[in-house]
Amino acid sequence: MVSIIIPAHEEEKYISISIEDIFGQTGVTFIGKDENPGDFAKSGKTLCELTVVVTHGNDDTAGAVAKYPEVNLIADDFSGVSEARNVGADVSRGDVFLFLDADTILKDGFLKRLDEFNNAADFIGTSKLLPDINTAKANFFMYCNNIAHMISKTSMALIFCHRNVYGVVGGFDERMPAGEDLKFINIALKNRARFKYLGDISAVTSMRRFETNGYIKTALEWMGGYFFKPAEHYDVVR
Repeated sequence: MVSIIIPAHEEEKYISISIEDIFGQTGVTFIGKDENPGDFAKSGKTLCELTVVVTHGNDDTAGAVAKYPEVNLIADDFSGVSEARNVGADVSRGDVFLFLDADTILKDGFLKRLDEFNNAADFIGTSKLLPDINTAKANFFMYCNNIAHMISKTSMALIFCHRNVYGVVGGFDERMPAGEDLKFINIALKNRARFKYLGDISAVTSMRRFETNGYIKTALEWMGGYFFKPAEHYDVVR
């Protein structure tokens, strides 16, 4: 089973689109938090569950999520994205974990592709990403970004791994306001997890941070976090 974990803070504008996209994936059966996955084992479809962990903010993200009873909604005053991810992982029952940003849309077939890794207990990875706006600048940046992820074994917008890998790493570092995903992957690789880059299937992610803060500035900040020290503050862009 694939467990999707979405941390969300002030994402009322995007979260419904993301949820409906996930529920629209073909060949997938979604298991509610009160349902037994074993009851659906013979369905012949990919089994999934969706948990959205909302950190309270200045909008009604939790109210938007609550409209979908199939979603396991957890809402509280969490310290940040790392704690939200860890809380979601703690209640997840699948063998494959997908940590997904709230503004990222999966191409159809993505969950079925991940389900193929159910029997492999030593993987971590990410996928090809596409921008949500069709401009030369956004397309060129994302093309370079995808190459960088393949070479450096890093991620943006989504990380997937086996639950055993998550357990060995011990979750995301809740003390880090930024760079927690890089540290998570690095620890997994040091413990002999295999990095998988899915180039045959993709997801579409928001370019709002790049459009707001600038492409070069954002890229330089991320490169600084990779080669030197992660930022001590991560601006919220909504």
